[in-house]
Amino acid sequence: MDELRVKGVARARDAWAFSAIEVFTRLWVGLRVNRRTLRNTREFVRQVSRALENAQETPILTTDKMKYYEPSIRRVYRNRPVFYQQVDTVYRANRIVRSTPSLVIGSRHALAEALEFKEPSKVNTSFIERLNLVKRSCCAMLRRRTPHPARLMSTVEDALELVRVHYNFIRCHASLRTSLGKQTPAMAAGLAVRPLTLLEILKWRPPSAWWRKKKLEEAFASC
Repeated sequence: MDELRVKGVARARDAWAFSAIEVFTRLWVGLRVNRRTLRNTREFVRQVSRALENAQETPILTTDKMKYYEPSIRRVYRNRPVFYQQVDTVYRANRIVRSTPSLVIGSRHALAEALEFKEPSKVNTSFIERLNLVKRSCCAMLRRRTPHPARLMSTVEDALELVRVHYNFIRCHASLRTSLGKQTPAMAAGLAVRPLTLLEILKWRPPSAWWRKKKLEEAFASC
């Protein structure tokens, strides 16, 4: 999880774009645009926890040392197991020269076992930094020097939601290549069987209550 400063004026002044990525599938699982406060950080962590609630393994959360992350994660995961690490990143000439992780919640031995057969097997910030680069390149309101500052937080969030849809469902990632070709993060996470098009996504309608009830009845009838 990480956050980027939004170039904003008026109501969007002091706004930040919070984002979370599921490393193993590259799925962009969380997004919230608001001020960097304890309450907003807690709501963002709660959003991420809902996206990961069906995961069979204990989640491993990694953030920077922003002071609101630790109390928010302890509050949201107070009754659930979690590994939480903070990464101290050192920059030099706008480049990362060193990242030092420190375990805040959880056992080091249990974390080493959880990461033993994973790729990557060590904590690093390259994946979320790559996502930050995508956000900056696709949304002018996140660029460091921009003639297009945001005036409303909702405008930034709507723009980033479009980028998020394209990132998860349309764009194939070279790092997710399989014997069948490149995959989107949604395909790697089991949410889609092929890359979608923007037209398909814009035309999609959520199923009605009647259709969901019919499918449930058919499923129970086949049992």
